[in-house]
Amino acid sequence: MPEGMVLGIHGLKNKPAKDLLEKWWRQSLAEGLQRNHNLVSSFSFALAYWADVQYPAPIPEADIGNPYIEADGQGALRRYEGSASDAVRAIAEKWGGRTIDKGKDLIGLSAQVDLLLGVPFDDLRDYYGKSDVRDRIRAKLATALQQHEDKRICLIAHSMGSIIAYDVLRAGEQHQPAIEHFVTIGSPLGLPIVTQHIREEFVKTTVPHQVKRWLNLADPGDKVALDCNLAEEYLSPSGAASVQDVLVHNDYVDRLGTNDRHNGYGYLRAPELSDVLRGFLTA
Repeated sequence: MPEGMVLGIHGLKNKPAKDLLEKWWRQSLAEGLQRNHNLVSSFSFALAYWADVQYPAPIPEADIGNPYIEADGQGALRRYEGSASDAVRAIAEKWGGRTIDKGKDLIGLSAQVDLLLGVPFDDLRDYYGKSDVRDRIRAKLATALQQHEDKRICLIAHSMGSIIAYDVLRAGEQHQPAIEHFVTIGSPLGLPIVTQHIREEFVKTTVPHQVKRWLNLADPGDKVALDCNLAEEYLSPSGAASVQDVLVHNDYVDRLGTNDRHNGYGYLRAPELSDVLRGFLTA
């Protein structure tokens, strides 16, 4: 059986240097395997790093406000408790009833979107508004996929990285390698401001042909993953996988004691992601 390769692609905003961010992603994944499955495993990992397309220099290590911090305690980390309907109802209540509907009415990338979600979308505006930026960002992941085309691939995409990953997979359906597991975490792929652009480029929002399994993980309190039901939007073409939407508890607490429900490290060590990673590594 071919070697397994875990590829990651990060999300919005400037980041620490590639080597440091890559190390923290690996540590988060390893922490999840150890805490949730008592599994200490070495695995091949590489990060498709695109922050250098948007920003002239990475965040200096001394200025990093949200470094990787291990979870408190011992033993398995908390799984999400409750049903999908409970989560949807909780989100609706939190956002004031019609916030999701209002979000679905927004089709432009404007200050209104930032105000609604509380998250700056400057990088996404440039991605959709500047073709040279978009092409350079996509090339980062496309190159990584080509470099590991002889391996079994588990692709993990956080936040805006899930948009980039989806677009690269759709654009390369005829020549990109098969993706054994596509895992989206904290993904905005359900927002209409995103699906509109996907339809403009690819006509339909479908599962990429080369994806064998697609797992979408979202914390109900994650504003970026406000519409966390991708299965109803991304339909399965003949021969492709369907999306499995799974709600998780993102337990990440920053050094100020704040629970950051969108934080990538919390998603990477979540039990539901560890389940997939363990299966991939032990196949």
